[in-house]
Amino acid sequence: MEDFQMTESQFLTAGNYLKQEEINENTLLLNYKTLLARYLSQGEPSEDTLRNYYSAIDQYIKWCLENKCHPLKITEYQFMYYRDFLLKNKMKKGSIKSKLNAIKQFYNIAVKLNLIKSSPAKDVGVKAYEPNEISPLKFLTIEQLNHLLSIIPAYDGKHMEYLRDRTIIMLMALEGLRTVEVYRMSVSDINWDMKTIYIHGKGHNDFIYPRQDVFDALKDYLKVRPSSLASVDKFGEPVFTAVSNFSRGKRLDRRGIRYNIDKWLNKAGYKKAGISCHMLRHTCGTLLYRSTKDLQIVKEVLRHSDINITSKYAHVYDQMNKRYSSTIKLDEEKD
Repeated sequence: MEDFQMTESQFLTAGNYLKQEEINENTLLLNYKTLLARYLSQGEPSEDTLRNYYSAIDQYIKWCLENKCHPLKITEYQFMYYRDFLLKNKMKKGSIKSKLNAIKQFYNIAVKLNLIKSSPAKDVGVKAYEPNEISPLKFLTIEQLNHLLSIIPAYDGKHMEYLRDRTIIMLMALEGLRTVEVYRMSVSDINWDMKTIYIHGKGHNDFIYPRQDVFDALKDYLKVRPSSLASVDKFGEPVFTAVSNFSRGKRLDRRGIRYNIDKWLNKAGYKKAGISCHMLRHTCGTLLYRSTKDLQIVKEVLRHSDINITSKYAHVYDQMNKRYSSTIKLDEEKD
């Protein structure tokens, strides 16, 4: 058998790739999106990740051009001005960190292609969190969580959304899942024998090991949920599906998840400005630290990449539990 050979010209035409020798300081700016998609997540980044990265990098390139500096000729000192620019615009630290991470990936590609020797963004960052980004108003106590679950009626043979929404709340508040992870969950991700669920995560995928009542709720819901072969998509057969006539059996999108959980938060009296589905993940982190006092366990359950991110739950719990100001004795208390 003859060895299969393809010339560089044929290869580039077949794959529609840009020749490496054609990539320079300016062509990178025009083609970085194609290159980023190839380098991220082993060439298979999610659409959400790409959209967020593209937005952050486009904004950064625009800032560079407005300040008459080429992104590939900027110094670390100059790059810190961009970080300061984001801070002055009162952006949340988490949002700034996400933008800087995207820009760092842009520079990593430039380094790999030998367009620059090192990334000016490599050592520039922000604090992992601000203590006030999570407050007593942004997680539920165990009593509040029990109340939230109790107001969802039992399945009556007709409203399978009761089972669905209860299961979603349990996955988010007890297992720490994000909205996007609930959205992506598919039937094939569940291993009933090993009692594990493969999670398509925000930055990487991982397994979780849910508690028995979560598995029981999931099993009860799957018995009655509307589904069809037509609902199978790139993630597989969806676990959580819509019940409306128009979308019945199709994967419940993230807007639908937020809408339905907000409905129950409203009914429970917990829906306020700044309170959303993500508050349930904070609930998991805070209650888990309260019961274990072990940040490493919280980090593993929430699948954080950095324990500094996890430490915010300890900060909030310690502040609430120790009540440092109680050491101040008023005159009337001395009697």
